[in-house]
Amino acid sequence: MKMLLPGLLLTLGVILVAAADEPIGDATGNRLAAKYNCQSCHSLYDSSMQGPTYRAVAKKYASDNNARDELSASILNGSSGTWGPNTMPSTDIPAGDLKKLVEWILAQFP
Repeated sequence: MKMLLPGLLLTLGVILVAAADEPIGDATGNRLAAKYNCQSCHSLYDSSMQGPTYRAVAKKYASDNNARDELSASILNGSSGTWGPNTMPSTDIPAGDLKKLVEWILAQFP
């Protein structure tokens, strides 16, 4: 019994670490984008919308080592002038959801 508990805790720890490193799937990314109303201005492919496509954003940040922080700041604080005359309003997204959403957006450009 004494060996069972440490083994169980080790297994649980490995599972939690593996889950934290998993890429964010399209279902989760789309769900978060809908939850925070991102899809009213952005889409994956449709460049006729008010904001840039998720792919265009990912492409822009593809070689930027600070991409996660910069994109997170733009989402939280809003931005203007980066993609033309349109202004992106600030949003109130919890840190956990913001991290997942940013990871998903950045994964849209191979």
